Amino acid sequence: MNCRSAVFLVVGALVAQTPSTLVPPLAPLAPAHFAQSRTALRAAIAADLPAGTRWVALVRGAGKSLDMGPFAQDQDFYWLSGVEEPELALLLTDTVDELLVPPFSRFAATWDGEFLAPGDATAQRTGFSTAGNVRSLATRLEELLAPGGDGKRPILLTPKSGAAPRGSTPGHTGGVVAAMTADKFDGRKSREAALADALASKYEGLEIRDLTPFVHALRARKAPAELTALRASAAIAAEGHIEAMRSARPGLYEFQIAAIARYVFSLRGAGTDAYGAIVGAAKNGCVLHYKKNSALVQDGDLIVMDYAATVRGYAADVTRTFPANGRFSPAQKKLVQDVYDIQQRLLADVKPGARLSALGSKCAALLAERGYRSDHGPCHHIGLAVHDPSVDVLSPGMVISVEPGAYLRKEGMGCRIEDTILITDSGYENLSAAAPSAPDAIEALMVERGVVEVPVGSAK
Repeated sequence: MNCRSAVFLVVGALVAQTPSTLVPPLAPLAPAHFAQSRTALRAAIAADLPAGTRWVALVRGAGKSLDMGPFAQDQDFYWLSGVEEPELALLLTDTVDELLVPPFSRFAATWDGEFLAPGDATAQRTGFSTAGNVRSLATRLEELLAPGGDGKRPILLTPKSGAAPRGSTPGHTGGVVAAMTADKFDGRKSREAALADALASKYEGLEIRDLTPFVHALRARKAPAELTALRASAAIAAEGHIEAMRSARPGLYEFQIAAIARYVFSLRGAGTDAYGAIVGAAKNGCVLHYKKNSALVQDGDLIVMDYAATVRGYAADVTRTFPANGRFSPAQKKLVQDVYDIQQRLLADVKPGARLSALGSKCAALLAERGYRSDHGPCHHIGLAVHDPSVDVLSPGMVISVEPGAYLRKEGMGCRIEDTILITDSGYENLSAAAPSAPDAIEALMVERGVVEVPVGSAK
């Protein structure tokens, strides 16, 4: 079957077999939630500074997109504001709670729609006390950073490291910025570092501290509204994997299997991808962050699919490993069963007080016991980023991945099983458990008819 005929087959089947149960998308997180985030940040700053210390926090949102794709707000700015528009800033002190937005532009409204504008309506809509003009930011800083009666300026707290947009992670963004800065033909700093340097030059005697550690420590434990979004994101990811497994077969391309999951994500009201789809058949399943998704799936291939979307900005992270033809070979079944068993043993240790470092050591030992090499850690935090700011010791309200993997590169097959896990008061809850991961359960699922019709004479 050629690619063209496969595409027509997929589209025709989707129209005919659209799932019948439709639910409205999750409502946006309320402004009160983001106001609570700002209150928590104020408390964290006050607890860190000597009593009576004056301070000002400044965070700028993302600028306009360099490409023609959808706008992606910086994660920390979104966590504090909930506003997904470009060229914004926010100012906080112990008494100031101010959002700064561009003035109304008829030209921008004609092309891109109406945005927030300075004034009381925007303040009420976003939950800030004041909504001013972002073009007055320099003037507001002059006022807020003026020396006090003791001749000292307030401490300025602002992010100093590169801000991670949606679809990225703080670690990845930091690495890209570091490489750019080290490049002798480039040498640029991050936008945030450039801002800090400019303000240090402008205001003599100004002490500038990095705001990022304060925000990232708070992001690790999720508020109830965030958990609602994460539950929805993981449930939608699981459903996407289920439909992909039902429809997978030899003769499809890897990108078509990803498209089946993406169809479900969009149908269920998910937003942009949490990360680029990874659908690796055969040897491609041994490439940890395989993104080409261009290979034609062959009979007998084992497929590693690592893919999820966002809901109201919050990511899930789900991976399943399944046979292209619906039946594991003995060697494939052993590999997947081994990884499944290891994941279950790791999950048994997930509870408040557990350490990610200890889970990583245990995973490496369990893999070694079965003759496998440890190629990556089994856990990371999940939130606005698929690799969210991390702490080692787990506590209730944190969300992590548990994802052991084993890769037999000489045999041309790999396996990774990953779920999105909420830490509860007594243990954990698997938010993506609806998607089967044990070999027998996967085979039973793949007998079912998927959203892609199966041509006569195929393997299923």
